[in-house]
Amino acid sequence: MMVSKRSSQGGFAALLSGETVRRVLTQEGRTLYAAVDVVAALSGSRQPAEYWADLKVREPALANLSQPISFAPDADALPVTLDGVDIEGVLRLVQSIPTARAERVRRWLAQTARERLEEENNPELAVMRTRRLYESKGYSRRWVDKRLRGVSARHELTGEWYKRGATESEQYRALTNALMKGAFGMEVEEYRRHKNLFKTGENLRDHMSDLELALTALGETVAVSLHRDHDSRSYEALEADARDAGEIVARTRDEIEARTGKPVVQSGNHRGWWAGNSRRRVARPATRAASGPVGADASEGGKDTSPDAAPTEAPGAGKAVA
Repeated sequence: MMVSKRSSQGGFAALLSGETVRRVLTQEGRTLYAAVDVVAALSGSRQPAEYWADLKVREPALANLSQPISFAPDADALPVTLDGVDIEGVLRLVQSIPTARAERVRRWLAQTARERLEEENNPELAVMRTRRLYESKGYSRRWVDKRLRGVSARHELTGEWYKRGATESEQYRALTNALMKGAFGMEVEEYRRHKNLFKTGENLRDHMSDLELALTALGETVAVSLHRDHDSRSYEALEADARDAGEIVARTRDEIEARTGKPVVQSGNHRGWWAGNSRRRVARPATRAASGPVGADASEGGKDTSPDAAPTEAPGAGKAVA
């Protein structure tokens, strides 16, 4: 029986996000999962602790991927120390457990690896895959266009920072914060809170409106230009350029807000947009809904359901890699 990639990936995501697998966020920003819970979910064993202990004996490499860490299931429970594994460790566990559920994930991994090899030979496939993923989440085509252009602007900027001496992740976070603070009046973590983003792994830019994305890309493009014009070579010079680029964006944002009478920075996030868009799509006739991919309708007449029309409200979460 053929297993679809979507169902396997969805099952894997459900495994990690479900209540049966304990997790903890470390000070370094890594999410660790209780190995014994992952084993229980994948194997169905009634004695997952013994199963995990046997696995570590048979495959010492698995033991090397784990580390003892304190898990506290809820506020009322006492912490307990268990072996924790990161996402790489979870995927490695999948390889060692001979069950149907683990096999579905293994097939998904094989399909994903094949696609990545194909994308090495034809990078355009990666762009198409990214576009389909965003559209499947309810984003409009025009939003996706801006999001992909923003990725290019971000990569160009970080490449300049690297060439000009910024090598530590903390410097990248600080430079990003300097630009975002100047442009929007908020550092990245403040911006995330403004949009009610508190979950690990939620990328701030995935919850920006069209205008927010465009202004962010403008700031990063201006910063690159300033770095090159000034031939900035020290962290202090890079930070000064980032602040200047942010101020340029702020003046542009002020002009937009003065002429439109609306704030550029939205307080909502894509979860709210998607819920609203889904309700509107349900109300449409079936022939209209089937006329194109998810999110394509926003630019083809009718009521605009693009993210910047609907909301009311690094790259790691909360690390200023917006």
